[in-house]
Amino acid sequence: MSLIKNTHNSFRFGALTATALLLVMLAGCSSQVIKDGEPVIENAPYEAESAEEALKLAHLLRDNGRYKAAYEVYENMDEKGQLEGAFVLEYASISASFLPPLEAIALFKRAELALDGNITSEQTQAICVGTGRAHLALSQLEQASSNFQCALQANPNSVVALNGMGVVLNKQGNFPEALKHLQKAIDLSPSSKLVVNNLSLTWLALGKHQKAISLLRTKHNNMAISTRLNLALVYVFNHREDMARKVLLEALPQENTEQILDQYSSSLHRVENGVAIETELFALSNTPIKLKDLD
Repeated sequence: MSLIKNTHNSFRFGALTATALLLVMLAGCSSQVIKDGEPVIENAPYEAESAEEALKLAHLLRDNGRYKAAYEVYENMDEKGQLEGAFVLEYASISASFLPPLEAIALFKRAELALDGNITSEQTQAICVGTGRAHLALSQLEQASSNFQCALQANPNSVVALNGMGVVLNKQGNFPEALKHLQKAIDLSPSSKLVVNNLSLTWLALGKHQKAISLLRTKHNNMAISTRLNLALVYVFNHREDMARKVLLEALPQENTEQILDQYSSSLHRVENGVAIETELFALSNTPIKLKDLD
């Protein structure tokens, strides 16, 4: 729901986007991967001598948070015809963050076929979440909803699936149901910044500004820029532009701060004049916000 995306000299804020959902699992240890006493370079993994060795390297990179490098190893194995069964699902799960959504959907379908009906509930959850994220990225809400429901049938406590359903329901304007899913997600994972941001914007859409502010302020001591932008947005919608300005100036230059506040104020004006809030938040998610100049 809330994401700052690097676009060379600008960043993008997603108020209700699927993009952030696609990154929810991309958290991991940043320690350097070592093999035979030498560092393994993330964007240029060495050529493994066998499928077994390549798979070990892929797992090592993945488990150490080097997802792009792991993806390249899996991709190389796939080109050589070295992946089958559950390993195709591993490849799909890693690749989903680097492939266009339609390609990701096709790969998850291929993984399902590769498992040949012998699928565990955990694997079903992975396939349904992966395809759900991809459909959500394409704004195919009905398909995404079906996928996330499938994942929740496999695991009713899947934070990723609960969050995904919350995003779908928010996009559809069904805020009470979105609230149920996101509240359960945050009860299961209180420290998830993604769920915190999504839930706060659901409270905003419901007009519960103080609830949204209180939730976001819990992250104030170590506030990510996405959380800071969401908090500023809520303050603006609560007619406290002074507080929004203070929050943004703690991290951004004044020029950028004023540009963001102008944009948020314009959004508030449109909502107060009859534009549906889900429409306005979706528009914000597709509007670039320049945070700083990069040399």
